[in-house]
Amino acid sequence: MEISIAAEKVFEGIALPITNTFLLSFLIFIGLFGSIYFVFRKAKLFPSKIQNFFEWIFETFLDYVDSVVGDREKTREIFPLAFTLFVVVLLANLIELIPGLGVFHILRSPSSDLNFTLALAVFSMGLVHFYAIRRLKFKHYIKKYVSKNPVFMFVGSLEGVSEVTKVLSLSVRLFGNLFAGETLLIVSAHLFSFLFPLPFLLLEVLVSFVQALIFSSLIVIFYLSATAIAEH
Repeated sequence: MEISIAAEKVFEGIALPITNTFLLSFLIFIGLFGSIYFVFRKAKLFPSKIQNFFEWIFETFLDYVDSVVGDREKTREIFPLAFTLFVVVLLANLIELIPGLGVFHILRSPSSDLNFTLALAVFSMGLVHFYAIRRLKFKHYIKKYVSKNPVFMFVGSLEGVSEVTKVLSLSVRLFGNLFAGETLLIVSAHLFSFLFPLPFLLLEVLVSFVQALIFSSLIVIFYLSATAIAEH
């Protein structure tokens, strides 16, 4: 049994090596968009059970984001990003529960790869600041970081550093929790019988959901912070 922090190369691509986590990430995105297209390509006024289930998930999360934001206009802006992140992170977390994942060379949860979590964090925070600039206009947005007053300039530099730490916090938190969980599952599966790892599997389901919810919720909160503080 070998546990590696770095992702392992499965084969050499045209422009870059394809790792085991990148491969599963690609399969997750294909499966996600394929499922959405299959369910909603012929959406009906009186939905089927599958369509009704997807719509229930969509509306439940919309109500949750709306309760955090408190402004339906802002909710409409940040909801697509928050909901997409929640689903992607949840699927990337739950896929580690597939029997044999982490044991074989080509199978590994994307969330246990720091490259994956860092890419999600950078993309998400970049889009958050794009929304803030679009809503507040650049001249008002930049005042949060740049000022002629030396004191305010120092405070602005601290704000800039805090944005970097937000990215690191998002990526490292998700990576640390999922890598630790995957390692625990692999070790317990090798050392004990089939029944003993079951409580850890149930715990990982809960952790996967909580981490996905935390990740998407923090993006919503950072969005509110970027817009409200800049307005002030």
